[in-house]
Amino acid sequence: MYPETYSDKYNKVFKQFIDDIVRPNHIEPPKHTHDILLDELKMMYDAHMTIGGEQNRFNASVIRAAINVILTCTK
Repeated sequence: MYPETYSDKYNKVFKQFIDDIVRPNHIEPPKHTHDILLDELKMMYDAHMTIGGEQNRFNASVIRAAINVILTCTK
């Protein structure tokens, strides 16, 4: 084929520029979920609440606070 002229090169660059600006083709990265962590924390919370005792209730309240922080940060 014929060698590219300045106009051909300019046209390619301009089309690439328009594609990058007007028609972005990037995909948003997936949002991380903390489902596994929340499930584990809920099991620990339930275990501490069923055992009883002052220290276990305190541990359960700390775990519940951690669950609430994770839930509010992921919204």
